[in-house]
Amino acid sequence: MKILIPITGFGHAGGYRVLSELANHWTMDGHQVDFLVDERSPDPYFPTRARIHRFDKFGRLIDHHGDMLRKEFSSKGNAASIYFGMWRALGKIGAKYDVVLANHSLTAFPVAFARGGKASKYYYVQAYEPEYYSLSKSRKARVLEKLSKFSYRLNLRQIANAPIYLGYRDIKAEQWIPPGVDESIFHRRSSPPDLGVGKTLKIGTIGRKEASKGTKYVLEAFEKLALIDSKIQLKVAYGNLPDNWTHDRAEIIVPSNDRELSDFYRSIDILIAPGTVQLGACHYPVLEAMSCGTPVITTGYLPANKENSWIVPTEDSESIVSSVLEISASSRVDVLKKLDLAAAAIDFFYWKNVSQRFIGLFECR
Repeated sequence: MKILIPITGFGHAGGYRVLSELANHWTMDGHQVDFLVDERSPDPYFPTRARIHRFDKFGRLIDHHGDMLRKEFSSKGNAASIYFGMWRALGKIGAKYDVVLANHSLTAFPVAFARGGKASKYYYVQAYEPEYYSLSKSRKARVLEKLSKFSYRLNLRQIANAPIYLGYRDIKAEQWIPPGVDESIFHRRSSPPDLGVGKTLKIGTIGRKEASKGTKYVLEAFEKLALIDSKIQLKVAYGNLPDNWTHDRAEIIVPSNDRELSDFYRSIDILIAPGTVQLGACHYPVLEAMSCGTPVITTGYLPANKENSWIVPTEDSESIVSSVLEISASSRVDVLKKLDLAAAAIDFFYWKNVSQRFIGLFECR
């Protein structure tokens, strides 16, 4: 099978990892997978086995790599040329493929309107994007919100990445396939965290600037816990903390790759992921920490539930405090029971299983 994935540019966000990993596993299974990307994009941050076709604003295919660029890529001020270039390039090569996979509300437009011959056109919905654009009050955000809403009305076969999006608002998807986890990297720790009395308790989170990710509530909870327990520590991956926020028992860790990120998850006793929107969606910190065998406190992202994690309400630092204290006071047997159930839930999300479900869906087109 020949699969084409058009994107505006390669980036560091989790959605790009999803695309690279899908491409890698499809390629290993014998399929031809190509990315179609704006010529100004850097090379992939997440390594891929797929071929990369670059296009210019006229839709011409360009023969060079991202590391040959003279200036840093930015979509700012280049949006029109990116999308018209993608549309023109798709019109030239799209018909050579069996499947063309849109993966973002804005790439959905070039995919939908370009000539594609007999290629089946899919739209992998990784989030309900209008809700995120609505958090900003800028004019640009309002335009993007309207465009992203309209993208769900395009003539594309939609696949959601979580059951929450089946029938969610404007989304028309009837099937869902989750993002995956690399079990060889995010493997389970050799033993559960040692939460005994008198031990140093290390809680962790992925620092994010976006208010919807809930970093604020982790910091509030930690400040309260620090007054209760003199041995508690906070580790924040990637930083992204509010200006002027510091604490002598808080440490910023900056993983440079997935292996270092997985080491971060296994180095902490508890991972806190208190996002505030689209609960029931997939959230990589939850998936990865559960795969690494680390107890998770979350507001309810897939596949966390009351049996395999600790669920708290949104925007509630007091509940986070209570859950941390509950975990630290729990017996090793009780914690291990939840971790075993977490491991069982994560098996569904390993990349080999995820990639094969996609191919099965494509073959039924």
